[in-house]
Amino acid sequence: MKTNYLKKTVCAFLIALLTIGFFTLKVFADEDSDSDQNGQGTEQTYYLSYKKYVAAVNPDGTKTITYNDVTDQISNLLDEGVRRYAAGVEKDGDDGYYKPFTNSYGFWYETSGFEKTVMGYISGARVNEVELQFSNMKKAVNNGASVEQVRAEVDTLVAMLREDANTLDELFGYTNETSSGSGLAWATFIAVFGIILREGLEAILIVGAMVAYLIKTNNKRGTKYVYIGSVLALAASVVLAIVLYTITSGTSNSIPQEITEGVTALVAVAVLIYVSNWMISKAESDAWTNYISGKVSSSVDNGKLFALGFTAFLAVFREGAEVILFCQQYFSRAGSMEHGFLAVFGGIALGLAAVMLIFILIRVFGVKIPLKPFFMATSILMAVMSIAFLGSGMWELFLDGGLAEKIGGIALRLSGTIPALSWMSSNDALSFFGIYPTWITLGPQLILTVITVITFIMMLNKNKKNKTASDKEAAQTDQ
Repeated sequence: MKTNYLKKTVCAFLIALLTIGFFTLKVFADEDSDSDQNGQGTEQTYYLSYKKYVAAVNPDGTKTITYNDVTDQISNLLDEGVRRYAAGVEKDGDDGYYKPFTNSYGFWYETSGFEKTVMGYISGARVNEVELQFSNMKKAVNNGASVEQVRAEVDTLVAMLREDANTLDELFGYTNETSSGSGLAWATFIAVFGIILREGLEAILIVGAMVAYLIKTNNKRGTKYVYIGSVLALAASVVLAIVLYTITSGTSNSIPQEITEGVTALVAVAVLIYVSNWMISKAESDAWTNYISGKVSSSVDNGKLFALGFTAFLAVFREGAEVILFCQQYFSRAGSMEHGFLAVFGGIALGLAAVMLIFILIRVFGVKIPLKPFFMATSILMAVMSIAFLGSGMWELFLDGGLAEKIGGIALRLSGTIPALSWMSSNDALSFFGIYPTWITLGPQLILTVITVITFIMMLNKNKKNKTASDKEAAQTDQ
């Protein structure tokens, strides 16, 4: 009865998430028809989208657009936003004060490649810092802050962008109009390797643990579900990457990618919780033996194996499309640098090798661990990754995807930086586990953590009682 209730709850949660995701995508898609226009001030010194800027200043593709150029244009756009805000014009519409602030992220920082380049060549934590400042700026505007406060948030953001632009322009040789040669190739190699390793690590931890789990429990036939799920996810990632690239190329807006990743992450949370609870319920050797002997050929068992395969699919799918889109950017730059393609292919190869090595280590050492500790470790890993996916999913939906802006009110307030925890945004390890200094991400994670701990305690107590009852029954049988 509990199992059926859990299944229904998870299914309802998945349907709700998918509905929210598709609705949000439609909202942003509808907006694209009127968002991709130049501003209409007294002088056209700003552009509402990077696509329009490129069409105006570099129609034949011969001009080098530096990251300082991009920063200049974002600064011009934000200056126009402050001017409109101070003038007291209406909020909405292309002539409203809010459009420059919101377009500076989805239609500039991301679509210009600034975000991905910073993540690859500087750090993912730096991207988090900048994205939080975008959020803080928009939060100030929505909360009706004074013009001086809004200007201060804008200046802080532009200073951060300028610092990163200087670093990148020097790296790419834009500052002195000379190629940085092998130094840039090495930086590209390291960036691509880091992306493959970082994005693949979350997926491989889950897939490797599940394969080792199935082998450990003499249920090797179930590994095919995991492998099939992973392969299907890779194929789906290629398709999704093509679709997202087409959408963002046509609309100047990268938000659909963030929405897709956010919804996928939250779906993965539901499935990971389900699988984690199932694993912890079998933590005792007797519990697993009885389960296998009684359920190995039943539809319930097949359902659990399907859940494992679906978990593998979600884990790989969530990262796959993003990796492909990242690598596409580096391939586009490879031809303009010495040994560029070698650097990209080398980074991909070494990154995949590192991910596969981690998979092998998990499988080998996981199988050697005694049964009860292994069940516990695997279940805890699934629970930790579900909490991590929840944080990153909420981040991608509400901050990167702009859902907080659409909802407004408390959602936007919760998406701002918690001052006392601002140091978190510069920590790569916390970023990997989806931990950010905002209540929109930390709040749900804290709630899920409490629920997970309580569930684990209840499951362990239940397992202990079952084992005690089983031992008593065995002792009576021996007598």
